[in-house]
Amino acid sequence: MGHHSMLQITDKGIEIDDILTIQNRLVNAFKSIYGDDVNLDSDTPDGQLLGLFSQELANIHQSISFIVQMLDPYQATGQWLEQRAMYAGITRITASYSYLDQVIFNGEPKTHIPANSIYQDKNKNKWVTTEPITLNDLGSATTTLRSLELGCFNVNAQEELMPCAIILGVEKVTASKESYGGVDEESDPQLLKRFMLSHSINNYDDRQGIQSALLNITGVTKCVVYENFTDITDEKGVPAHSLNAVILGGVNENIAEVIAKKKIGGCGLFGKIESAYLLDGLLRKVFFDRPKKIDVNVSMIIGRYQLFSDIDIEQIKDNLITLEFDIGENVYASRIISDINLVDGFYIKSLTVNNSNIADIGFREYAQINNVEVIIE
Repeated sequence: MGHHSMLQITDKGIEIDDILTIQNRLVNAFKSIYGDDVNLDSDTPDGQLLGLFSQELANIHQSISFIVQMLDPYQATGQWLEQRAMYAGITRITASYSYLDQVIFNGEPKTHIPANSIYQDKNKNKWVTTEPITLNDLGSATTTLRSLELGCFNVNAQEELMPCAIILGVEKVTASKESYGGVDEESDPQLLKRFMLSHSINNYDDRQGIQSALLNITGVTKCVVYENFTDITDEKGVPAHSLNAVILGGVNENIAEVIAKKKIGGCGLFGKIESAYLLDGLLRKVFFDRPKKIDVNVSMIIGRYQLFSDIDIEQIKDNLITLEFDIGENVYASRIISDINLVDGFYIKSLTVNNSNIADIGFREYAQINNVEVIIE
């Protein structure tokens, strides 16, 4: 027929036609059948039929294009991305509740607090009592609270919780330990990142393989694996021919299992945390480290060009506090400056991290910005 073919799969992907191209192709085909003088104006039955065909074909082109796009993990979203990731044995981490153990209730002796009483933390996140409790003769009781919603909610030790509905006789509710256990549902970019990393799980670069496998453990948020192939202890304190995994989050037993299964023979394990895993009938001792959180204070002075400009300081603070730093990653004032998008009319006069232009972070530490001071001059 000599017509330009429509759907084309090329090395660049898929090429589809727009509705006008499709319509012109159909018009030419009709004319080759019925002769050039056939009337195909849009107000004729034949013209309307062609219009319908063109629209339906255009829809099919777009659907096929969408499907091809969704088969590419780099472009896939939602369910489609989950299906691509499942080929690699990876499923989306679902959200779980956060818990607060040993929450102390103080008040009038014998006060009764029903299960599912709601309290909120300073970030306005809600927590519920998991059991009915009664204050003892001294007017106190301890219990476990669970986050009302699924997700990772942070409460620090000694933080006070406020009641959402007043219960007479309860005077004070205090968390004695940090919250734990909560995991937010994994976003598409996070799932994609783990999927991409998983390609390296079965490779020969042992370190990358173990790191990918560790990052796949539920609850693990940061991980770095240090290896020392030399005959002497290295600058990170890792002994000769040893491997040192530093992992934030996740349960010790799960970590021990992954390291025991992935470790190659003849390679020692180093770390302050000791756990064990039964592999091939033998109890394998596994050593690894937990990183220490280093609080970083950011202090900045912002100048303004125009007197009447407005700036959302809270937004700047929130953006900085949510910045993620890897284990062992130094915090540079210059990098933070590039993470701040100031609205027009403002500029950064000075910015320091822990009163300096760099916060040095050790090999088994990670930075967390926990305080941001903004002064506008």
